[in-house]
Amino acid sequence: MTAPSFVLVLSRNERNLSLLADLVSEEGCETKPVTSVVEFDAVLRGEASIAVAVLDTEGYTADLWKRCEHLHEREIPTVILTPETPPHLRREAISRGVRSILEKPVDTADLRATIRGMLNTD
Repeated sequence: MTAPSFVLVLSRNERNLSLLADLVSEEGCETKPVTSVVEFDAVLRGEASIAVAVLDTEGYTADLWKRCEHLHEREIPTVILTPETPPHLRREAISRGVRSILEKPVDTADLRATIRGMLNTD
């Protein structure tokens, strides 16, 4: 029996995490919200199937990029939310397999469309 798939949502900010989880739930998806890299790693090691990862990078160190690479290796589509996207950050994200980068404040319609698109690409 395979584990149900869900959308992994990461944010250090509890309010943003709640908003993101609610938005994903409204799209009919189960969410797994996490606030720390330790929780993130535990989810990656778990047996559950991650359909999409939505990562709010604000407040995390560069080691988060290694996790993006792990998501890419597992063919998990990833969207990054960032307060700004300087060229070096965009290159880093894309080189680690990130499929979409949205600058904050994020337009919810754009985020919904991005998640829907990622869920429908198999």
